Amino acid sequence: MSAKTNLPLCLLAGLLLAACSAAPATETPALTEDPAATAVQIPATEISLELPTQAAAETQPANNAYPWPQGSSACVLQAEQIGEVYARPSRDAQIFGELNPGFSSPVVARTESGWVGFDPGIAQAANVGVFRMRWAHFDDVSLSGDCLSVTQLNWIPRPQQCYVMPMEPVTLHTNPGTNASVRGTLEMGQFAGVLGLTSTGWAQLDLSDGNTPLTGIAWMEQSALNMNGTTCDELPPVHP
Repeated sequence: MSAKTNLPLCLLAGLLLAACSAAPATETPALTEDPAATAVQIPATEISLELPTQAAAETQPANNAYPWPQGSSACVLQAEQIGEVYARPSRDAQIFGELNPGFSSPVVARTESGWVGFDPGIAQAANVGVFRMRWAHFDDVSLSGDCLSVTQLNWIPRPQQCYVMPMEPVTLHTNPGTNASVRGTLEMGQFAGVLGLTSTGWAQLDLSDGNTPLTGIAWMEQSALNMNGTTCDELPPVHP
């Protein structure tokens, strides 16, 4: 009697085992972008991942709080658990999306505070240099390869500041107006904080908040702005 009741159970177990062995392979983990994460940008035809000039970057810091791995291969980050990706190297910055377990990417930059930057491989309009990267923290990912040789940035953008990213040389003036004295030039790959806009079409810049050799306040024409930052659409009115 017991043999008759056990036979269907064995058959059922065999069918379940066969179904499990035929399960489809899991998809390759990927970077999940947060659809709410947007940046204020002016479209352009050129996209650059160039890092700041040598004056703003170095590859071998004398002291570092993080044990960056050294190896013979390129530095690669890999996610072992779900983690957040940021638009800038700070936990106070805008969240760009999530790292799914198994995701990996070459590391193209790092910071003294333990952030690693990578190219997410998506179209980003006119983002340039450090603003094109996305960031994960040392504590949230696994690193392998020669990460100590990856360029360490000495200047990084503040998490909530609006910055101008010129796509071509821009003339800076001491006051708003083309008749004002020329203060200098903001080159492609150089960035400066945008403080506000005048009612006459000029932007006030803080050159001290950027990677240029210039400091202090300068003005540029608003029509030439190419901006990055979540606060760029909330710039206050300013007066000279």
